[in-house]
Amino acid sequence: MNYLKIILSIFVLFMITFFTIVRNPSPKKEYKVNEYIKLKLENGVTNIYVKNQRFRQCMYLLLNIPMDKIRDYEDIDSIDKAAEHLDRSMEGNRVGQHGITPEVEFWGHCSNITAWAENGYDTRILHRNLAFPLLKRLVEVGDPEAKKVFKEEIAIRLASNHPTVINYLIQENYLRHLSSDELESIMDDLSLSFLDNFVRNLNTYFNQPQRYSNQYVFSLFQGILNNFNIKHIPLIFSKIKQRIPDDKRNELALLLYNHYKKNSTFPKIKFINNNIDAFNLEEFELIKYKSRIIGMLSDDKLFLNDKKIVDIACIEGIEDSISTIIELDLSNNLITDLKGIEKYGNLKTLRLDNNMIEDITNINNISSVEDLSLRNNKICDLKNIEGLVNLKRLNLSGNKTLKKIPETLTQLPNLKTLKVWNCDIRVYEEPTKELFWNDQNYCYFTGFTQKSVNYYEETHKSKARSRSDDRLYKDFTKWVIKMNKLMRKNKLTYDEIEDFEEAYNSNAIWGGKITKKFKYWLFNKDQTKITDFF
Repeated sequence: MNYLKIILSIFVLFMITFFTIVRNPSPKKEYKVNEYIKLKLENGVTNIYVKNQRFRQCMYLLLNIPMDKIRDYEDIDSIDKAAEHLDRSMEGNRVGQHGITPEVEFWGHCSNITAWAENGYDTRILHRNLAFPLLKRLVEVGDPEAKKVFKEEIAIRLASNHPTVINYLIQENYLRHLSSDELESIMDDLSLSFLDNFVRNLNTYFNQPQRYSNQYVFSLFQGILNNFNIKHIPLIFSKIKQRIPDDKRNELALLLYNHYKKNSTFPKIKFINNNIDAFNLEEFELIKYKSRIIGMLSDDKLFLNDKKIVDIACIEGIEDSISTIIELDLSNNLITDLKGIEKYGNLKTLRLDNNMIEDITNINNISSVEDLSLRNNKICDLKNIEGLVNLKRLNLSGNKTLKKIPETLTQLPNLKTLKVWNCDIRVYEEPTKELFWNDQNYCYFTGFTQKSVNYYEETHKSKARSRSDDRLYKDFTKWVIKMNKLMRKNKLTYDEIEDFEEAYNSNAIWGGKITKKFKYWLFNKDQTKITDFF
């Protein structure tokens, strides 16, 4: 993408706006960019509003490109880089030598922000001092496009190796928003001078014949951590220990571990795995998966989410305590079946969300479980679930291969809550109707077409779905289930209903039944088909 073209196109749009305003002395003083962003001209200055809340004042336009130097801008890849070359004479001016009035400047800002929004909030189009704070604010108010690109924009601008942009992102704490994996993918390419300063001070400390207290080390490290997230400690330390003497690495690892271990967000397991030589592992009750440390057992709850577990049976190190575990979280792994789950015989709560589970055959071996969550898997049937006699809450949402609520669920004596949101439920049997109508499952019913929505809204005063979140209304779901049965029984189509009602200006369906006139019309239609055949 050639950002000189963007600059010039914004300039052209600005000039068009300028001449439009000259012809129209009373232009609008408010401009809506999209659902979330609005600009207003107030007391001679342009203010940006996000979700109707004042965000900040626009500062100045960068538009003065000397024509004799235009080729200097051919390699520009962002407005930040352009700002180092462009004439800043407009900064601080309201009506100066360029004759730019507040009204014209307002529309110039509108052009810039519109171009930024229409290009997917590309932060190279606006100056960093505006682009990132505004994008962050849009994330906070729930803009889905901003949420989608926010982290990616941080990573892209870091990877650009533009020093002023990198320093800005670090100093303004934008790196805190990246996960460790996201940060690691770009960190090797960054020039992080602050790490050099830290290592220099640390080596000076280690070489002192009489050292200060450990608090000095912590204060040094906290200086770095101020610009990052505590979850980044294993990654940051991995970069630091490469630059300090071998005999000091384990000492520093233990210092940092003991200092941060009580913080619930400190990734202890990852830190131990990365610095395993520094620890006496016999002091910990460690849980392993195929020789890799994945957790520590401290009470009756075990959280093993995001550990790349495929086979539950290969989890080790819990043999002596397995009977005490009452809560197990194996979400966000790579599990396809439940072999090995039978070892956890006293579970009360089991979470297996966001895996790839197709087979739940072994589920009946944990009859003690009361709360079971299997969201976002690949389950298509619920064989053997009738053994969960103590089950109270079951969440099957997001299993898009699940098309039917089985009658076996009605045989569970303690089941109170069933969630099948975003499943592909198209039918339910009479015995399961109470489970279906509970917990707003009807909002996610999928057994309908756009034609059924259109016909319902044409024949009813109410809408089929909510305008705010697009979920179905209960009355429509009840109606379409009955309508589906009626149409299957009589082999009807919505096209036939529409043809009849247009031809005779009469209802085809009344009170949930086919009208006599429509039935007669269908009979004659079928007879015509037979006659045509012969």
